[in-house]
Amino acid sequence: MSGEAVISQSALAKLTISTPLLTSDPLVALIVSLCPPRQLTVSQKKKGTDVTLEINNDTQTLTYRNAILRSLCGMVLHNQLDGPPYFLLGGNSAPGIGGSSDAALAMAGISSWMSVADSLRLDSQELGKLIEYLDGYLAGRSFLVTSPSATLADLDLYMAIASAASSDVLSELISGHANVTRWLVQCQSTASELATAAPGQVAAESRLPPVGLD
Repeated sequence: MSGEAVISQSALAKLTISTPLLTSDPLVALIVSLCPPRQLTVSQKKKGTDVTLEINNDTQTLTYRNAILRSLCGMVLHNQLDGPPYFLLGGNSAPGIGGSSDAALAMAGISSWMSVADSLRLDSQELGKLIEYLDGYLAGRSFLVTSPSATLADLDLYMAIASAASSDVLSELISGHANVTRWLVQCQSTASELATAAPGQVAAESRLPPVGLD
């Protein structure tokens, strides 16, 4: 022993986010609420719409919302949100798995579907076409990428769809599309369960968009 003091910094990352963004983005609120408070420091600003994630004592900084969410669910917090009971990255970020070709494809798929959700939030005019496509895509699939449960991609797209139209309009759009209906109901159930179980720093349950498919 050298006699030097050992300083332990329990927080692995610091998230700086504006209160308006945290209030308006249910997925961000949900993921933040799931993160262990001792490992993620959350600093809220009263104004703005920006978000940053500082990792490893500011040695790396992320500013893109989707990358921040994927990082929080993966290596930044030692994959705590990508194993039982969450699997928010489909279990593909764990050591020994993340390097496989299947895992790489799954992670790329999650990124791609989150981009689809981004596009839908910007322009909902193609919602009908998206639902048509999803109904065929989800035939024989439980989720958007191979996973034991809903991933970030599923939850992000579900929330984007739920926010893109009223419950009445959405019910009409998905009528006759059994695969999409099944998937939306499952995503809604998963999001509600996660929000209820979250130990969290931010109340998330009240911010989940209603789908009205119960």
